[in-house]
Amino acid sequence: MPEPQRAIFHEGSRHHHFLEYSLNGAADNAALAQSISAARKAAEASPVAMVVAFGPKAWRRLSPDQTPEALCDFQPITGANHQAPATQRDVFVWVHGEHHDDVLDLALAANKAFQPTCAPALDLAAFVYHDSRDLTGFIDGSANPKDDARIDAALVPDGEVGAGGAFVFTQRWVHDLEAFGSLATEDQERIIGRTKPDSIELEGDAMPPWSHVSRTDVKIDGVAQKIYRRSAPYGTATEHGLYFLAFACDPTRIQVQLDRMYGVADDGEYDHLIDYSRAVTGSYWFAPSQQALVALK
Repeated sequence: MPEPQRAIFHEGSRHHHFLEYSLNGAADNAALAQSISAARKAAEASPVAMVVAFGPKAWRRLSPDQTPEALCDFQPITGANHQAPATQRDVFVWVHGEHHDDVLDLALAANKAFQPTCAPALDLAAFVYHDSRDLTGFIDGSANPKDDARIDAALVPDGEVGAGGAFVFTQRWVHDLEAFGSLATEDQERIIGRTKPDSIELEGDAMPPWSHVSRTDVKIDGVAQKIYRRSAPYGTATEHGLYFLAFACDPTRIQVQLDRMYGVADDGEYDHLIDYSRAVTGSYWFAPSQQALVALK
């Protein structure tokens, strides 16, 4: 299998920076390839990690032979109670590492590299909160796959178009911490589907069908639809939330979870966590293999 972008799987980073761009209308493939090359060179000289991914139109334009058929723009979801907006963009950069200053240095260099070809649409610093908790106080990503299972969940398999690459999904969520925090801990736990202190999954009648765990823990024909989450909290005293970031071998794994969260799946239930947090962005991307990235001309 072609080698994936290793930064996808580099864990333990305390600081993150997310950049989303829309392509300038005049930018041709050669100019965009130069931007990508300049960003890659900056990453090679940096002590921190960087992943570059592309929206469907941009990647199909750059590398049609390495574009999986399933790669498509994110479409808005309208449920009975909530909506997931679509803000599909063209270039995504994720920088992450141990030290905030090193992460910012590389984010600045990547932004400079893409300035000639792209217009900035999102520029967001994020961080690890306490012991990997969301700002709601619950540990995030408890059920994330480990070791080799990360590879199986995240990467397009060998022999398929785009092998070694990954489908990517991002959303910026804004939390209503005051409303969520006003709930009793037991009610918060039923919304999440896990205990708050130690992230133990609820069982039996204690687990509501509308909990976040119930809506996102999905099997199709007996196969668990695992994705590899790399989300991070962000924010200030006045606006704060979660930048959701997930990698998958097949975008269906992401879409089925979203449909269940927003109540547009067959059972009509929705994820009650979205009563307290709203998505304000949404994009699908493709993070090509390292070889496919280097081959861009």
